[in-house]
Amino acid sequence: VANGCNVIGFDFDSNKVQIAKSKRIDAIDISKDIDPINYVNSITNDIGVDGVIIAASNKNNDIVSQSAKICRKRGRVVLVGVVGLNLARSDFYAKEITFQVSCSYGAGRYDYNYEQQGQDYPIGYVRWTEKRNFEAILSSISKKQLDVMPLISNRAELEKYKDIYDNINNSSLIASILVYK
Repeated sequence: VANGCNVIGFDFDSNKVQIAKSKRIDAIDISKDIDPINYVNSITNDIGVDGVIIAASNKNNDIVSQSAKICRKRGRVVLVGVVGLNLARSDFYAKEITFQVSCSYGAGRYDYNYEQQGQDYPIGYVRWTEKRNFEAILSSISKKQLDVMPLISNRAELEKYKDIYDNINNSSLIASILVYK
């Protein structure tokens, strides 16, 4: 939304749906028996979306299948979460949907030369590296294009980090801040 995109979000958590709506996202609570495929087709005149980002944790294969079905021809599906990956060729073949699994932060993640030695990838070959992604977010926050303050649900001293991780499935927690002394 901050970058001028029309965004549709689906979640089972009504609290998170309300937060997304407050950020001008067309957010849908799919626990209310709304079919994501029919919904997307109805608002895109049966064209579909340009791309889907899957940020979910579920062993079900239906998430990837539905994602391909809501894409337009030659759309793309990017997985940043952990979901079932028994892909059906038919979901991707007819519309030539691309599928990609993405590292958690972008190119460079888990690359010793990049992360430990500071050897950046040339921008002409890799536009969005871990560092450039982070810089873009910080720039959006500093320009007040992205307001993250309402998302911060709690703060904890660094020494109590385990309290945050032990409650990570608590749906009332959106973003936690670790406070350093």
